Amino acid sequence: MRILSLYIAREFLKIFAFMVVSFVALYTIFDFLEKANNFGESGVPTATMISFFILQIPEITSLMVPVGVLMSTVITLGLMGKRNEIVAVKSSGVSMLRFTMPLLLIGLALTVMVALLNETVVPKTKAKTNYIWNVLVENQPGQLLHKEKFWFKGQNSIYRVGFYDQESQSLSDVVYYRFDRDFNLSLRVDARRARFLAGRWVFFSGLYQERIGAGAYTAMPFEERVVDLPERPGDFSRLSKPSEEMSFGELVRYVQKIEAEGYDTRRYRVDLQGKISFPFVTLIMALVGVPLALFKERGGSLAIGVVSGLACALLYWISFSYVRSLFGYSGVLPPFLSAWLPNGLFFLGGLWFFSHIRQ
Repeated sequence: MRILSLYIAREFLKIFAFMVVSFVALYTIFDFLEKANNFGESGVPTATMISFFILQIPEITSLMVPVGVLMSTVITLGLMGKRNEIVAVKSSGVSMLRFTMPLLLIGLALTVMVALLNETVVPKTKAKTNYIWNVLVENQPGQLLHKEKFWFKGQNSIYRVGFYDQESQSLSDVVYYRFDRDFNLSLRVDARRARFLAGRWVFFSGLYQERIGAGAYTAMPFEERVVDLPERPGDFSRLSKPSEEMSFGELVRYVQKIEAEGYDTRRYRVDLQGKISFPFVTLIMALVGVPLALFKERGGSLAIGVVSGLACALLYWISFSYVRSLFGYSGVLPPFLSAWLPNGLFFLGGLWFFSHIRQ
């Protein structure tokens, strides 16, 4: 059995590598043809354009791995069926579960790989591609590097910020309000600029007003003043950071933070569950691909299995996206259910079809 398992794994991995490389290449080519004019009109340097498409590869790979697993499973077993190898295996008394176990184990290993890729590499590359496309090509305000005219709720405080620049870790046209336990204003700082230097906030060109009791305040103009604030630059940068640019750990901390501040976290909780559920589709696609490939013994063919596999992959992408957006973000379904429902349905369907394979 060890020799048979190694043979199946080797045949699968050869087809899988070819499928993933082909899918990523085709996606990149079509994406280039679609966006080449936009890059040309924006005047972005060629090197930046090339880096944009290179930086997209990790994200595209994570999206194409489940499809590659499904199609490789169908093709591997389909070719073995055409060569009557499956008939030979059955005649030797080997069950289909034991026979296909190497494919399921590879699917599990690739699930872990996709999870690690999405946790470590994809958030960083996605942030860079978003900046290139949104800021340099589309000339939209930079979501990653700066944020304009916003209110921010801090620890017993509120900030009104005219502009935040992440590169210099500075706030412009900022007003800082600090409140006591009874929500009385205890401190107000108006400044033309505030910058985080050597682990502390330094305010420039402003007015420092502090409550001294019974509704009275002191007012002291300043050119430069250090103000002790609990917030750090990262708190402001996360204001405009979408879920896709955050790792799982970052998203967990962000959800906890904005929930403690009283904001609605439904959308972020749906995305958080989606980060967990998506990698498991790789294993599910391996499970679904086995019965699709073995349709041949029920009068089908390899072509039918391939077409069915493509249709199955398309159906999953549609269900995964629309269930989250239509039912999860709107609150019709709880975040957990909206992110895991497609996986659950496909997993149960795969188990049902797998159990009906003729042994």
